[in-house]
Amino acid sequence: MRMNLTGQKFNHLTVIEVAEKTPRATIWRCICDCGNETKVSTNDLTSGHKKSCGCLKRKPNAKDLRGQRFGRLTVWKRIGTVGSRALWRCKCDCGNLTSVRSIDLLSGNTKSCGCLHKHFAIYH
Repeated sequence: MRMNLTGQKFNHLTVIEVAEKTPRATIWRCICDCGNETKVSTNDLTSGHKKSCGCLKRKPNAKDLRGQRFGRLTVWKRIGTVGSRALWRCKCDCGNLTSVRSIDLLSGNTKSCGCLHKHFAIYH
């Protein structure tokens, strides 16, 4: 007998639908509270072995950069994750909004929305 877990919530995962059925397991398509989708077996959901899409493992390592300035950019809010790096919405001094990975802000690789490069190209 197979369970119907559709619509049920397990930790940070909400079950959307069956992704696949095998003779040994049912795999569910789930959406995480962070917005990412993942596939999880019935056993991993009901046992609590799988609590999220993996974002819980990354969150403690992510520094909160909100309000900090990096060059011409002021960090506004975290909007997601790219790979294992946090992605931030930033406002540039010129007024543009841009999305930047934390590693690019912290390393100094990104200092503006692109307007700084244009400024130097025009005036130098």
